[in-house]
Amino acid sequence: MIELGVSEKEARIYHALLQKRELTAMEIQEIAHVPRTKVYEITQKMISNSMCIEKHVGTKRKYQAVEPKKFLQNLLKIQERAMNDKRRIVQELEKTIAPIYEHSRRTAELTENIEIIKNFRSIHERFLYFVRKTKKNLIGLVKPPFVHQNDNDWLSEQDDTLFARMKQGVTARMVYEIPEVDKIPGIYIYIKQCVKAGEQARVIEKLPMKVYIFDERYILMLLANSRTDLSPLTMFVVDHPPLASLGIALFDALWKEAKDYRILQTHI
Repeated sequence: MIELGVSEKEARIYHALLQKRELTAMEIQEIAHVPRTKVYEITQKMISNSMCIEKHVGTKRKYQAVEPKKFLQNLLKIQERAMNDKRRIVQELEKTIAPIYEHSRRTAELTENIEIIKNFRSIHERFLYFVRKTKKNLIGLVKPPFVHQNDNDWLSEQDDTLFARMKQGVTARMVYEIPEVDKIPGIYIYIKQCVKAGEQARVIEKLPMKVYIFDERYILMLLANSRTDLSPLTMFVVDHPPLASLGIALFDALWKEAKDYRILQTHI
């Protein structure tokens, strides 16, 4: 009976009533070994659960067991009602917490696919990582500011890494934003060096942002920060092929609009 939700004291009292048919509270105390102060409380609960009935004989109250078959059937009904109530609660709870879980899952998936990097050294190292990881192709929209602007060693390391990958079969296409007139000679010499190493390069008057896309999957977006209290540059790394496809479409449109890099010679 305990496995069906009947307490140990209730079971002892019911077993005593089955043996003696009718018992007073004092007799229940003696036979079932339940404190008399608890007998009245427990028997009232047993009456409500159809385990026993209360009879008044003169001035005495006596308790009598309900037929086991009837009691057990009623107990089963109670358990079924309790189970149905639990099912209803579970259904309502699921409606409440499932959206929370789904939102958390979507947020986790999103954050797992995005990195935000602000430290210049970390941006430099992450760029190198993706260049080394590239197996097929790399495209880029190149404009200031540059992580390596105050460290030529970083620029050399980036170039050496990219040139090495191009020798191993990786294709690289870059669209460069045409800089201010006084900086054109320097950028022309730099692009010419990259083209000699195997890069395909074009130039355009204005680019919307600075972006690199690796193997049609990994996107590096570098944004200049206007607030002086922030790092000058923030890099977003996104692992999302569909978004990369959108970026490639933008790149291809700009590539068609861009001009051969050698037009920069006319400004030198």
